Amino acid sequence: MSEQVPGHGPAQELVTGATGLVGMYRLAWRLERGWPTVALRREGSDVDRTAAFLKDRLGTAFEAAWAGLEWREADLSDVMGLEDAMSGCERVFHAAGRVSFQPGDEARLKAVNQEGTANVVDAALGAGVKRLFHLSSVAALGRADGAAGPVHEEVDWEEGATASPYGVSKHAAELEAWRGAAEGLDVIVVNPTIILGDARYSESSGMVYRRVAQGHHYHPVGGNGFVGAADLIAVMAALDAKADRGEDGVLGERFVVSAEDLSYTDLMGWVAEGLGVAPPTKPLSGWMLSLGWRLAAVWGAVTRRPPMLTRDMARNTLVQHRYDTSKLQKTLPEFSFTPIRDVVAEATRHGLSR
Repeated sequence: MSEQVPGHGPAQELVTGATGLVGMYRLAWRLERGWPTVALRREGSDVDRTAAFLKDRLGTAFEAAWAGLEWREADLSDVMGLEDAMSGCERVFHAAGRVSFQPGDEARLKAVNQEGTANVVDAALGAGVKRLFHLSSVAALGRADGAAGPVHEEVDWEEGATASPYGVSKHAAELEAWRGAAEGLDVIVVNPTIILGDARYSESSGMVYRRVAQGHHYHPVGGNGFVGAADLIAVMAALDAKADRGEDGVLGERFVVSAEDLSYTDLMGWVAEGLGVAPPTKPLSGWMLSLGWRLAAVWGAVTRRPPMLTRDMARNTLVQHRYDTSKLQKTLPEFSFTPIRDVVAEATRHGLSR
């Protein structure tokens, strides 16, 4: 895949969320190829973790790649700043977002995910960007209450009891991306399941590594879909290549991206295996979770810290979520995902040092 613009070399790309998990993997993928890349950061944000990750990934090529990586500052709330940051970029890889299941965080989720994406779209249109890659989530897809079938791209969205504030914000963000498509952007959207990457990344899905390492004895009884961060980037690159070749069925489309539907029991067992610790063996029943999130809410109010368990988290872990990836398989018939057990083994290879 060359990601060539006719008459030019590889197109320059702006990566939002460059200090987040997916953004870091995207940077590594482009820098490995020596492609011109701009990384977005907020004023005062720490890029040390990104540098350490890239140093691990790129090895001896790191110094030259890091020197060639251009960092630009802008906030998702600042359309003009974003437009300036996109200057000279023909593509935007929009991975910035907020993941939270904390009660009372609805306004922040809306500001970052929905309004931030609206500003990215507006800035891209103003800066003459040609293509927008939008990192959405399966949380942005519909799942009617009580539906037992797997989630896929065509399920109608319903803001019912199963729609978390996070899901609502991601659905609204995706609508902004589609608005950009209607206004002239080439848009590709992916809806990944839970993304697993470097175990030293402590936020979001990275917490599963730390929970197991801390010796928690209990495990959720449900399950979910999982995909490796490197595979997610590879999928997006393959979709991009098809679009560059002018093939139908990519631009203006969204794709569920998931390697496997797994139980949390299996996942946490593989994490324990990779870290060399005892796996959790006691199932968390519904009444335990119901009591747990209430106690966590009280303790959070006393300590003024976000609770470790919320109602949305508890409800989510009781269900075995399933996902239909047939659309992606039809579009990329030769692509094969890395087994999640192998993803976990590689992720835990360095331990939890950072």
